[in-house]
Amino acid sequence: MSDITLTSTQRQTLLSLTSVTSLFNRTQDRLNSGKKVNSVTDNAQAFFQAQSLSTRATNIQTVKSTIDQSVQSVQAALTATSAVSTLLGQLQGVVESARGASLSNRVSDTQQFQTIGNQLAQLVKDASFQGLNLLTSTSTSLTTQFSERTAATLNIQGFNLVATATGSNPRALFTQASAFQTNGNLIFSNVVGNASLSGETAVTGFSQLNTAGSQAGGGTVAASTAQAVFTGTINRLSAAINQINAISASLGTNVAILQARSNFSQNYSNTLTTGANALTLADLNTEAANSQALTLRQQLGIQSLTTSGQQNSSILTLLRG
Repeated sequence: MSDITLTSTQRQTLLSLTSVTSLFNRTQDRLNSGKKVNSVTDNAQAFFQAQSLSTRATNIQTVKSTIDQSVQSVQAALTATSAVSTLLGQLQGVVESARGASLSNRVSDTQQFQTIGNQLAQLVKDASFQGLNLLTSTSTSLTTQFSERTAATLNIQGFNLVATATGSNPRALFTQASAFQTNGNLIFSNVVGNASLSGETAVTGFSQLNTAGSQAGGGTVAASTAQAVFTGTINRLSAAINQINAISASLGTNVAILQARSNFSQNYSNTLTTGANALTLADLNTEAANSQALTLRQQLGIQSLTTSGQQNSSILTLLRG
């Protein structure tokens, strides 16, 4: 059986329909995916450029997540330093209260001072975030990598606010006294008074200090010396407040740096993603218009074939007549 013979017009129309169908399918793919470049065959250069930008954006977002966790770690320490400052202010208030108080009140003030002081260490030890505490050890550090470059890092060295060493430790809370025992309890006699100030037995309670100089008031330390002890205590607490404020400022600076890098990473990732989209995203309005135009061309092509077939039918009718 011989092949069916089509006219040149019919063949041209079929070729046109095939091309239109191919274009229509491509347009539908773009409308469905929202992209004009879905694979290497669509546009190899744009595909690989967009892929590189998208990978970079994903990596930056991963880094941003790490930075955000670092922000929270430092923020936890910063929150603790604020609370420590509040407790130190309360200690100052207790000392001022005890300076001119009666014996019974000085005994009560001693208990308050020790209770508040012991809570300092407990508060600091609770300021950990995911197992990291920047306030309990100078050997602790937080290193944050901002990018694949080795130099793009921020290292935050820890503090030891409850150090038991001498007061010369610049990263401790009390820089003028060894204020804490190994269990975290405050050493009252080192904060309130010591041999260099009193010249007598270490002060273990405010009941020993009577600035009025009356033995009836329960004082066992000379009034002038007691006054010096109170003044020295206030000075040590003021120095501790200044120290915690300096530590808070340092931590706050690090938080600002980390937040700036986090914001930069987010904006940079958005820029990379926008660049990738510019290479691959389709204009949906244009593609929708193309879809309508191609549909019309398909209908015209089919109508053309139908008309051509009707012409042949007319010839057959004439032959039969």
